[in-house]
Amino acid sequence: MTVPTLELLESITPSRLHLIVLPTEACNFRCVYCYESFRLKRMNASVVAGIRALLRRRAPGLKHLVLSWFGGEPLLASDILMEILEEVARLRASHPALALESDVTTNASLLTRPLLERLVSLGATRYQVTFDGPRHVHDRKRIRPGGRPTFDLVWGNLAALRASTAPFRIQARLHVDRENASSIPEFLDEFRETFGDDPRFMLFIRGLSRLGGARDESLAVLEGEERRRTIEDLRSEAAKRGIPLAPVPTEPGVCYAARGNSFVIRADGRVNKCTVALERPENQVGRIRADGALQLRADLVRPWMRGFDTSDRAVLACPMKGLADTRPRAAGPEHGDAPIELAVAPGGV
Repeated sequence: MTVPTLELLESITPSRLHLIVLPTEACNFRCVYCYESFRLKRMNASVVAGIRALLRRRAPGLKHLVLSWFGGEPLLASDILMEILEEVARLRASHPALALESDVTTNASLLTRPLLERLVSLGATRYQVTFDGPRHVHDRKRIRPGGRPTFDLVWGNLAALRASTAPFRIQARLHVDRENASSIPEFLDEFRETFGDDPRFMLFIRGLSRLGGARDESLAVLEGEERRRTIEDLRSEAAKRGIPLAPVPTEPGVCYAARGNSFVIRADGRVNKCTVALERPENQVGRIRADGALQLRADLVRPWMRGFDTSDRAVLACPMKGLADTRPRAAGPEHGDAPIELAVAPGGV
């Protein structure tokens, strides 16, 4: 089965731009499976200026802008989200054909109703928040520095949002592994009781993955058929309770990292393609300048898009797999300070 032509075209069209912005790479949680270093803190002012300038440069030719906010915990720098989203609001007033989608991956520890309503008013309407099961399981995995629990804080913030009339959507991402699978029905009951009659809340059940964190080997991840069967059974249990479930695609699509019009903007101005393995040399494809120019190394961007040349659906779905085998000459120092060729990636950025 091939990837639909429309999806392929959307992945390279210059009228579409997807930026995954890390306004900070710091975090106030210390989840046991996290793969990030938290070394970079708040986004440099010159990088914020560069993003705003890039959007101004691109706005006349754009029809569809997607801004995804990631971290770290992006709401530790919520003022940066608002500054950039306010810039987009001004641009859309001048360019009414420009459509905006914006989503936030957050631990929800700072997601108060006033903050949510302000962000929604600026176009950030979709949120993903992770749980690891009911309180007694979650609080062993998603913790604050020093081991302090997080479940009640996150759950309380989300429950308080039900009183808002804002048109948001919250996708609760529920991690499942061998340690917590038997306790998930307890979580489902509580989720149904608290959020089940509000269609703005839905559930996304997925297996815990090893993503390169220091504790990867200790994670009790589900594998193969056991993983598939466990997730399928739990989705059935959720459906029996009437809990809205996020749709699961029957076939993998084109990963954002494979797209020629999608880039990750780091807090220090580095440009990556993937939000996983942030420090891998082949994931350092350029930088953003304060004037809004993206300096991209074409020899580093092309391997991420090799699936378009080969029509390999697996590579389009996850271009990180096997990427080291296609790596060009060394990308330079860890922070990307080597000379970078000025390049225009397919997609017109």
